[in-house]
Amino acid sequence: MKGRASIQNLWTVFLERSFNILLAVVAILAAFLVSGLLILAWGASPLDAYRAVFEGAFGSPNAVATTLTRLSPLVFTGLAVAYGYRSGFFNIGAEGQLFMGALAATWVGVTFVNLPGLLLIPLCMLAAAVAGALLALLPGYLKASRGFNEVLVTLLLNYVAIQFFEWSLRTDHPTPGVNMQWTLINWLGIKDPTQPYPKSALLPESAWLPSLGSVFRGDLFARLFSEAGWYQALLTEPAMNRITLAPVLALAAIFIVFVVMFKTTVGYRARAVGVNPDAARFMGVNVRRTIIVTSIISGMLAGLAGSIEVLGAQHRVIEKFLVDAGFTGIPVALIGQLHPYGVGLSALFFGALRAGANRMQIVTAVPIAMIYVIQALAILFAIAGTTIDLVSYWKKTRMAALSERAEELRMETKEVPNA
Repeated sequence: MKGRASIQNLWTVFLERSFNILLAVVAILAAFLVSGLLILAWGASPLDAYRAVFEGAFGSPNAVATTLTRLSPLVFTGLAVAYGYRSGFFNIGAEGQLFMGALAATWVGVTFVNLPGLLLIPLCMLAAAVAGALLALLPGYLKASRGFNEVLVTLLLNYVAIQFFEWSLRTDHPTPGVNMQWTLINWLGIKDPTQPYPKSALLPESAWLPSLGSVFRGDLFARLFSEAGWYQALLTEPAMNRITLAPVLALAAIFIVFVVMFKTTVGYRARAVGVNPDAARFMGVNVRRTIIVTSIISGMLAGLAGSIEVLGAQHRVIEKFLVDAGFTGIPVALIGQLHPYGVGLSALFFGALRAGANRMQIVTAVPIAMIYVIQALAILFAIAGTTIDLVSYWKKTRMAALSERAEELRMETKEVPNA
């Protein structure tokens, strides 16, 4: 009985700690189940459609490379929304912050073309983080000091940022070898003056995120695994040259945000303000400063999403170069239950759907719009799941079991002297 009670207690603790992840998985599975009925009504086989999606997302090394490329910016925008939401700062401006991050990273890349990669890549990412943070700082300050609604302010700033991005993309950037008179306005632009259409110059290769293939061909891995068969197979796989360090940076961001959110005083204060600002203020938390810091961190994450896409995938910006990735961060965060690990799982779900959508339409004639139906249903089920407070039930059950066990031990200790 004691062993069974101990196992049950461990199982309850596991459910409590992993509830957010489990709820995200259940929401995704439920979305596939209900969407399967719609696919049947369309006249196609759900199994064939989902098999095509899976093959398009994971069926080959090139498919995996596409999925990882699609999910990387979504991880950052999802983390931006999740961190802000947990802290009471509802950041709906990740789209604009992403565009400003991409703009800043591109500007640094096309301006300081002679810098080595070890300096240029971090400088581009730092510029993107600062640009995103500055755009989020304004609504954060207005909320903290004037009580403005950050949802409205961040939403409206999206259009300001995107319009500035479009203007900058149409303003020639000073370029060596181009004979024209440059003004201060030109230094705000990023357009390649040699191109008739609005797009930036291609970033120098020193600003590109290294591919995993180039990393594995480095001296360190060569010395450690040169005789291993799997290592030689990786070197000969062309898809390894398509997968950059972007997904690795995304995984690092998930871990860092988790540590900041749950293992530091900064995260504790932010979550306390998100739960109840008045109680947090009573506990001695500087609510105003916490809201501002939260807005900065959220904006930095969204800005980094833009740099990840520019440095890792497209290597230049064009009009609508990454449409809706910032707005998609909202459902990514919601399906992930506002938890960093859940955001990673949710971003994988979104990236896989988008990578496999075309193959599903080709193989089964199911329209790509079904992908958006699956996403919408997953969001619906994830939100509905938050109304079920199983964690409190499990905690009460576990505490009742511990109390009962303590009472049994107390009775046993009383019986020993009498024996």
